[in-house]
Amino acid sequence: MDENTIEARIPAAGIDAVQTVDGVAVASLQSVVSRLRLDYPGEDPVHIETVVLREWEAFSAGRPLVIPTAVEEGAREILDQRIA
Repeated sequence: MDENTIEARIPAAGIDAVQTVDGVAVASLQSVVSRLRLDYPGEDPVHIETVVLREWEAFSAGRPLVIPTAVEEGAREILDQRIA
């Protein structure tokens, strides 16, 4: 599989599709929290989100797998200033 390929999977419980980016399955924070809230209805939603964010930090070691394209646009603006 091409490492730049992004493929969609069938949404779990109808909540946001899981995508594969560079061979790693990813989903939006909102969709992960929503699925966990459905599976753990007795848990405080704030606690669920806190657990997810803590796990993300441990998994990612602070390096994002994906970033908003607006970050690239901002980086281009900064880099373009150095050229001008």
